[in-house]
Amino acid sequence: MSEKRYQISPIELVQWAEPLFNRKEVKGFSEKQISSFENAAGIKFPASLREYYLACGETTLNLDSNPILIPAKNAKRGEDNAAFSYDYIKEELDWLKKHHETGYEDQEQLRTLPVEEWNRIVDNYLLIWVENQGCWFSGIRTDDLDKPNPPVYYNDEDDMYHWAPFGDSVQSFILTELLNCCCFRRADDTIEDPEEIQKTLKENGVDFKRLREPYPFPGGRFAHTCLDMDTNTLYVYGEEAENRTEYLRVIRAE
Repeated sequence: MSEKRYQISPIELVQWAEPLFNRKEVKGFSEKQISSFENAAGIKFPASLREYYLACGETTLNLDSNPILIPAKNAKRGEDNAAFSYDYIKEELDWLKKHHETGYEDQEQLRTLPVEEWNRIVDNYLLIWVENQGCWFSGIRTDDLDKPNPPVYYNDEDDMYHWAPFGDSVQSFILTELLNCCCFRRADDTIEDPEEIQKTLKENGVDFKRLREPYPFPGGRFAHTCLDMDTNTLYVYGEEAENRTEYLRVIRAE
């Protein structure tokens, strides 16, 4: 009987996929690099994010689709580096002041306040990931950084003033991004017919009941997983949701 792992973590997914898809060694950011950023920024990364950074921060899977933002001490703000949403807002306000321009309503409100009171209008977010063309950033509210596995948000109106939920936890967000990368790197079979889904799972010895079990972390409802280590096949099951039928993706590392 083949070895199967259900509801795999982001780290387990990288450890399986990186050597097979990219022929690379799984590498993490160094403790020194992570600590240097934390000390410079005056924050501590949530435990789940820190664990992923240490184990898999430098994996190429993090860059294949929507790239990870790199924690770099004293790095200039830019799309490759981790930063805070307030950094972008400050830059916008400085530009407006320099050019004697009038800003949007949110900008004008913030101009009248000290930075310490900006949270009356908009939260500050630690930016951790970016869409591959810079259309959105995802981040963690700085007020949530003391949580071990906090929710993740994204700027849904292409500015740093409006944010919406993206993932119920850091782990569920990273898992979603990595699964997108795996699909990007390897063509997969997507099955939407319920009978065909059940037939495929049964033929390959995947226990549907176990496949639908919840993750040990919040989220993952749309990406239940079963990894068959013997055949190097990943089964990704998404539950039925509004405007979407259930589906099964079969990703083979051939």
